[in-house]
Amino acid sequence: MSSLAAGTESGRSGRAPRIGSTRRAVLGAVLLCALAACGESYDADIVSVKAASGPGGTNEQFANQLAGARGQVVWSASKPAQYKDNPNVVEVAAKIDKTTRAGAKRQVEAAWINNRQTKQVALERLSIDGQPQSLVSGALGLLMMQLE
Repeated sequence: MSSLAAGTESGRSGRAPRIGSTRRAVLGAVLLCALAACGESYDADIVSVKAASGPGGTNEQFANQLAGARGQVVWSASKPAQYKDNPNVVEVAAKIDKTTRAGAKRQVEAAWINNRQTKQVALERLSIDGQPQSLVSGALGLLMMQLE
């Protein structure tokens, strides 16, 4: 009985000790790192596609040139559904938001496939303002957009 009274007087009622905020932060960071390790990283694929030869230099230079001084480029990567049976193929996309001199908002999306096994990069698709483009019409569309 005396030990129960001593526990009550010290503010503890026999429950497990409380975890401090520092310990909670450390546990949260460890859990977050463990979850991040479970997901696949596409950083190396994005680096490979950016560095690959493209029109007028590298693909990264091409995307930055299209964006110009008023635009921005956002790179992303994912596993494409059409290549779900091939774990070596990753799609890397550059979404380019551009504002023309006239103030019009334009959006270009270029997507490449990166084959991790063969180390090959190929242009998969191109769209301007959401409209899919062939190689010829895409080139003309991009040229016209640069002239705007």
